[in-house]
Amino acid sequence: MSKSRKKKLKKTTIISRIILIIYLIITLFMLGTVISMNVLPSKYLIPILIGYGVLTILLGIFAWKNNFRNWIKIISDIIFTIIIVISSFALYYLNSTFNLLDNIKNKDYQIVDYYVLVLKNSEAQKLSDLDGHSLGIYETTDKTYKKALKKLEKKITIKEKSYETYLSEAEALIKKEVDSIFVSAVTMQMINESIENFENDVRILDTISIKIESNVKVKDADVTKESFNIYISGNDIYGNILSVSRSDVNIIATVNPNTHKILLTTVPRDFYVQLHGTSGYRDKLTHAGVYGIDMSVSTMEDLLDLDINYYMRVNFTSLMKLVDAIGGVDVESDYSFRAASGESFVKGINHMNGKQALAFSRERKAFSDGDRQRGKNQQKVIIAILNKTLSSTTLITKYTDILDSLGGSFQTNMPTSKIYNLVNMQLDKMPTWTFESISVNGTGKNEFTYTYPNQRLYVMEPDMNTVNEAISKIDAVEKEK
Repeated sequence: MSKSRKKKLKKTTIISRIILIIYLIITLFMLGTVISMNVLPSKYLIPILIGYGVLTILLGIFAWKNNFRNWIKIISDIIFTIIIVISSFALYYLNSTFNLLDNIKNKDYQIVDYYVLVLKNSEAQKLSDLDGHSLGIYETTDKTYKKALKKLEKKITIKEKSYETYLSEAEALIKKEVDSIFVSAVTMQMINESIENFENDVRILDTISIKIESNVKVKDADVTKESFNIYISGNDIYGNILSVSRSDVNIIATVNPNTHKILLTTVPRDFYVQLHGTSGYRDKLTHAGVYGIDMSVSTMEDLLDLDINYYMRVNFTSLMKLVDAIGGVDVESDYSFRAASGESFVKGINHMNGKQALAFSRERKAFSDGDRQRGKNQQKVIIAILNKTLSSTTLITKYTDILDSLGGSFQTNMPTSKIYNLVNMQLDKMPTWTFESISVNGTGKNEFTYTYPNQRLYVMEPDMNTVNEAISKIDAVEKEK
């Protein structure tokens, strides 16, 4: 062998050994992550381990032996460089998944925002400009509101004027009876729904944010062998999932992994219930969300006489981003109607993007059944999303888009290990899931509520026959073998 050929072969061997080292590092990290996550069934994991083992031996032979022709080493280097690139992408996706699940898992707090509102043409440009001026407040049992007010009082000196209701407080500002008012973000939403153009006539001068602790206890289950209940709370806001808001969607998903059945039980937002741990007036179920996820979970457990193992919190942003990420969903509408937001739907199958799915899920005034039909429509959207992600290649082809859509707008207290177990089971058996939907019902009336004791609001008086039927149905699905 000539000196030049030996020199060229030596150089190629050095490159091969460098590629081998990089390959070993990437492979060890990638396989270690896969094994630790326990997300792949054995029937996939074992062949992958064997395949990488064989490749490692071959690469080692090509890298350390000098008796191969130069072109053979070059071809092997190219092949293994491609494998390194593929493994690097796999490692990236695995780490992205891990980071997402770490971000969406339960935080031990939620955030409640309170606004100091002034008229749009007010001379006050900053909070200190209100020093010595009047501030309207409303009477409420909400301890967090009072805590936020004390925090505001430490910043400026104000002359407080109390009103029985949030509407009378808002009207006082419009009539210039006070220079400013203090309301929660949730209350401002309710004022906007009651007073035309209110949000256009005022501006937020300052925001007081209060953290409230979340102490929902996980009632763990073997999710691949035991039935479990997930509370799905849909909040009526955009943006940060940690923000406290009304729970406009209240659904219990009863999952039986043995029969591969999922029962969705909807409770209307206006259902007139006793909030957990309170006395006196009952309240709309949606107001439970104002006191944090703890209150919503406990109140639902009281109402339906069940244990909620885990919860999932989503909001407007979550739904739109997820539906868009999976390329839209096909949802069957029971009626042709036009939503208040402008979107139109026909009776039958409608292909919806994120904005349309949100409008379809929120609309109630277009139906004679109002909130009952809205609950049915919400169930239809959830089932459409589950069907598309579980019964097709969507989960694989749209994987990164789905990850991006969930970040920052989805929250759960289900342990990461349980989520991996469910993914493992789905990949292993690829079962076809069946869905059932039920809803509890009631009759509408106006009543005082625990949250707003001085103002009558529309509520739905529960029909306890439908509640008892739901309890029996949930119990039956849980016990099916």
